[in-house]
Amino acid sequence: MPFKDMREFLAHLDSQGQLKQVDVELNCEIGEENEMQALMRLVCEQDGPALMLNNLKGYNTPQHPVMFNVFGTRERTAMTIDEIEPLTAKLKHANILGDASKWHEPKIVDAANAPCKEVVIEEADIDLSKQLPLVWFGKEQASYVTGGVVVTKDPETGERNVGWYRLTQFAGAEHPTGGSYTEEEQKKQLSVFCFWNPPMSHIGLHLAKAKAMGKPLEIAIACQVDPVIHMAAATGVPFGADEYNFAGGLKGEPVELVKCNTVDLEVPAGAEFVIEGVFHPDAEQTIGRHSNPVGYYDAIQVFPMVDVKCITHRNDAQWYATMEMVPPFDHNYIALLPVEGEVLSDLQRKAPEVQDVVVTPNMTYVVQLNVDGARKPHAEFGKYILHAVWGSAGRWGRTAKIVIVVGPDVDPYDMDSIEWAIATRVMPASDIIINESGQAFVLDPSAPKGHHGFPVTGSQMGIDATIKVPERFTEYQEVSFPPQEKVNQVAVKLKGIL
Repeated sequence: MPFKDMREFLAHLDSQGQLKQVDVELNCEIGEENEMQALMRLVCEQDGPALMLNNLKGYNTPQHPVMFNVFGTRERTAMTIDEIEPLTAKLKHANILGDASKWHEPKIVDAANAPCKEVVIEEADIDLSKQLPLVWFGKEQASYVTGGVVVTKDPETGERNVGWYRLTQFAGAEHPTGGSYTEEEQKKQLSVFCFWNPPMSHIGLHLAKAKAMGKPLEIAIACQVDPVIHMAAATGVPFGADEYNFAGGLKGEPVELVKCNTVDLEVPAGAEFVIEGVFHPDAEQTIGRHSNPVGYYDAIQVFPMVDVKCITHRNDAQWYATMEMVPPFDHNYIALLPVEGEVLSDLQRKAPEVQDVVVTPNMTYVVQLNVDGARKPHAEFGKYILHAVWGSAGRWGRTAKIVIVVGPDVDPYDMDSIEWAIATRVMPASDIIINESGQAFVLDPSAPKGHHGFPVTGSQMGIDATIKVPERFTEYQEVSFPPQEKVNQVAVKLKGIL
């Protein structure tokens, strides 16, 4: 069933035993006593449940409980679009992404019927240090807004973009050069992870255009919304396409929006918090020591500033906190499913033999075929698929640093199974391709930097781990592996022991 808002999703998780209330005190303050990163590591290592943290030490807004690890498994990520199995979810995602006729334009509702308008804080009364939750992680030098979908409009065309971007909160933060930020920054401003020079994101393109035109750019940040909107915001839809429309397609019905109070933008009516603002003309700020999705701390970066004009929220609003670190981490999976869907959709149009695409938390791409050995279309079909990934439509496949192609008897979700295929079906000299002119992932610290400081090109490795039959061998011997139904029978017999 589609969910109306994040609360309905959490209620569903609760009904499935996938949400736990935590009343044990945990430290969320800045400093060495902080326990939030350790908690994230623990639940991710165990594929643990979503948590509601009700007793946080040093938390500035205890009236707003903190949801944690909401998207921490592939299965919960699939649930956001009303599926359970990861493959079924990404096939649905790919199908709807590739067919805009299945999308639904959003429905505008009256402010009186929008829960996100229950509390309104006007510009004169804004003090972000008291009105926005501050949750710290590890050695990060600032607290962040991590659950916000960010809405802007193209200043030329008016086309809307909805993306999932991190925002820096300056309250209590440490400046990377020492000292603290100004009182105005701590109380009234945020900084957005907006790569606008060069414009490397859709919000960056909007801001670059606005600056070139000498115009302000309005922005709205809707926090903790219908999870299908989070999924759409994490998807690389074409520039100019509306993520709200795509979310409606995934949902099977229009999403409900409400107009903002101070800016000409629309936000999900069921959001927990909404932050309205305007990019401050020509203002940027240096932020420091924050973690990134490949597992390192970025020491210093410079991002544009937003003047906050209004905050609205639900009476009993809840907050979402997460961080990036050495994968996996909470929202790792909701970021990966759109990547998998994008590449899978493109590959299946080229080769019906492609059954699944799995991207590991560390961004290794595994392509599973539904044929192998002599049933492959030709001897070098695995290598053809490797090149097809690097030449796929969209922005992700072409940045795949390591790609592995396997047959139908290899579980693409199980690294042990993948390593077995590599160990027994690969000769490095003949079955590995090195592409020396690939497109680098922008956050790859091993790739050479371009003139603007970000990686542009890098090398890529493709491994054909399919069976080379009959081209190389007469046959393979029978695989030594028990039938799954027999494994299940033994598991029942030993229930309570193992």
